Amino acid sequence: MNMRKLLAAFFFCGIAFTLSAQQPVAPPPKPAPDGPSLAATMQFIQTKVQERGRLNFAVYTHDNADGKDYVDQYSGEASNIVADPAACRISYHGNVKKNGAVLTDTDVAFSLHDVQDLVVMPAEQDMKRSYAAAGHPTWEPRFDPPMFLVVERRAGNQANGFYFADEEMANRVAKALVHAVELCGGGSKDPF
Repeated sequence: MNMRKLLAAFFFCGIAFTLSAQQPVAPPPKPAPDGPSLAATMQFIQTKVQERGRLNFAVYTHDNADGKDYVDQYSGEASNIVADPAACRISYHGNVKKNGAVLTDTDVAFSLHDVQDLVVMPAEQDMKRSYAAAGHPTWEPRFDPPMFLVVERRAGNQANGFYFADEEMANRVAKALVHAVELCGGGSKDPF
């Protein structure tokens, strides 16, 4: 099960993983002069991520190859969140536990200048991709309660993500992140 612990820490904190076949959140039009300022947008992001508090959920994994089932209890929190409009940077402390054991306890930061796109997806989709990348394409995860992942992706297959138990809030935070990325000059520079 050491492989599963490693995979869990990997997907939950969003440390340097690749994502494929997800639909990016479409970038909004350039903000109107009366639209939310960068400071207001960053404050919204900071508040909503902080309000999530500690998320507790179970992941039920079924191996379609051998019929085995696994149940793991997770607890995760992003604390000390700072969405700094002057630096166009978001930083936080991530703490993840699996079955009571600490998987990750680290400081994370990323610049909105470097964000190329954002995606919102069910957590199962990302974990299934992580399982397949680690050589376990027959593992099928199910989260209880359901979780939704907001992921910002950067060049070099770098990414960070935030989990939400509420899909509507995940989409609102993603929309605010897209707005902040645009205001900070990030986003894909590919014209096609």
